[in-house]
Amino acid sequence: MAKGWKSFLQEESEHQWLAISVFFIFIIIGAVAIHGTSKLTGIDISDNSEMPNSRIMHIEHQSNDDYTAVAHTSDGIILYQFIDDKEKIIIDPNTETEFTNIKFLASMTNGTVATSVHENSIMFIDAGVISHLNISDQSGSFSINEISPNYDQQVDSMLLITDEGSFTSFRGVEIDGTPSSNTPESENIEWKEISPISNNEWIATGVLISSSGGDDNPASPQIKPVIGHVIWTGGFTAPMLHELYLGNNGEFHSLIKINEKMIIAGTSQTVIFDSNDLTFESIDITSKAAVKSDCETIWFFGSMNSETVIKWSEEESKVIELQHKMPIEIETFSSSNEMIFMYGTDTNGENKILNFDPSSYGSIESGRGFLNFSFILVFTIAFIVMGWNVYDRMNT
Repeated sequence: MAKGWKSFLQEESEHQWLAISVFFIFIIIGAVAIHGTSKLTGIDISDNSEMPNSRIMHIEHQSNDDYTAVAHTSDGIILYQFIDDKEKIIIDPNTETEFTNIKFLASMTNGTVATSVHENSIMFIDAGVISHLNISDQSGSFSINEISPNYDQQVDSMLLITDEGSFTSFRGVEIDGTPSSNTPESENIEWKEISPISNNEWIATGVLISSSGGDDNPASPQIKPVIGHVIWTGGFTAPMLHELYLGNNGEFHSLIKINEKMIIAGTSQTVIFDSNDLTFESIDITSKAAVKSDCETIWFFGSMNSETVIKWSEEESKVIELQHKMPIEIETFSSSNEMIFMYGTDTNGENKILNFDPSSYGSIESGRGFLNFSFILVFTIAFIVMGWNVYDRMNT
């Protein structure tokens, strides 16, 4: 038996070394290709061609090409809308100089975009057409910092975050402009964002500002992120702050509903609120932007020069390596049904747009699966053929 193996190994075939070389080349190419497809593609960076030299402050996308935006330009604050490749200037800083700050844009359930530029007033923008809802001032005058529709699309009521002068609060408002009373002051809490989680229930985020270390030291305040569960069933009764969650540090920037839960993403932690048992759960995911895509999936993006993103669902959390480091510091973000858009500045301080197609990762996974299958198939065939040749030689 040993003699047979020795004589076989001493025989040379003119194709033997060529076959071995081709096989090893295949292994190397396959390994490189599989490693290459393990990184995230589908991210493109560009300038804002529609509004050059502008810094996007707030934006709401109706589709990939249609959106409403607030931008800071050399002339001042501009509010504009792009619909069907046509630009509509809604607030022009050259003619309307009194609007020095537009705090928010909010997408409503009927497809319109809402904002507020005057006390006790809401502006609705629908395909370039402007309308206003004047809110009764019988219960007081207030500025509006944020608007959220009710989760039930059949209900026309909204919940507002209001500036009551010395503190921020919540007020409900009916579509006829009748407001509720304001929620009593939550001491030292400044509310910033709000989003519906179920009928007549919302999740709000903000910051708690208090003196550091328990001493009265206003020059060094301690700032912690907070989450509130707010209930308002309509009428004149003030919205009720039902639950309160206090984070450690940083701030919350995104509110994303997944089934019966609200995912509250932040710079230092992510919190999951379960509307069934009214509990808060903290998970160790930090980010500068978090956006929902299809299949109840959330993408978490980090700060400038970060090397990975996180793809999260209730079933799994996956860390994915970027092909290149994150090229911008994200300031605001939005999404359409197909794309994720992030706006910020690069290392040179230039305003840039980062576009990401989430479906590209599905293509990557399919491609990597095909490469893995091809590698295993060719590897198996090659060894079967080699084994058969050895067996045939040994018998002859």
